[in-house]
Amino acid sequence: MRSYQSTGPHWTYGWLRRTELDSAVDGYCYEAPDGELVYSRQEDHEEVMMLFEVIDPDGNAYLVDRVGLSC
Repeated sequence: MRSYQSTGPHWTYGWLRRTELDSAVDGYCYEAPDGELVYSRQEDHEEVMMLFEVIDPDGNAYLVDRVGLSC
């Protein structure tokens, strides 16, 4: 499991839950602050996606969900 800098629900990081864009194929839709649409088929992401801020070896920060944290 990777170590992380911070964690919180999607809105902590400016993400929006976009229920109107949910898809039977792609899953639950979220919109990142840069406008990128992110889909998840994980049942626990239906209302809230917990995000973790990870710092890579070069010092760059990025966000992952719980599955990405264990990669």
